[in-house]
Amino acid sequence: MRHGDANLGVPDVSRTLSGWGRAQVSKITREHHGHFVDVQIVLTSRLVRSIQSADILISEAGLACQREAVECLKPQAQITDVEQYLQTTPYQSIIIIGHLPLLGLLIDHFTGTTDARLETASLASIGLEYPAQGLGTLNWIHYAA
Repeated sequence: MRHGDANLGVPDVSRTLSGWGRAQVSKITREHHGHFVDVQIVLTSRLVRSIQSADILISEAGLACQREAVECLKPQAQITDVEQYLQTTPYQSIIIIGHLPLLGLLIDHFTGTTDARLETASLASIGLEYPAQGLGTLNWIHYAA
């Protein structure tokens, strides 16, 4: 999931969700809450807007799992760092909330697509038996209205 719409500001790390962004995340979570049944953990970047998006998703979906902010999900992170993190985590059903360009690049990397795009608060599902390049299937992308 890409974080919801954020207020403009500096520094980038401190930007918060706008009212519209909060509404986007809440709406897409309610519309697709059935996809979150088996989620074991929600991973986010350490940027405020991603953490806020995760907290809204966890609350709206009624999840009992924890949220963890990880360095490998910062906007300009390396795909290989995320891949390595996913290969070593014990969790199988994960929601990742982050930023562009990283999220689009991850979808392309894992599924072999070349045109993945995510607007704010968009939600994508990737099926992975093992998190490595080209081994995933892009199930769907849902866009916030």
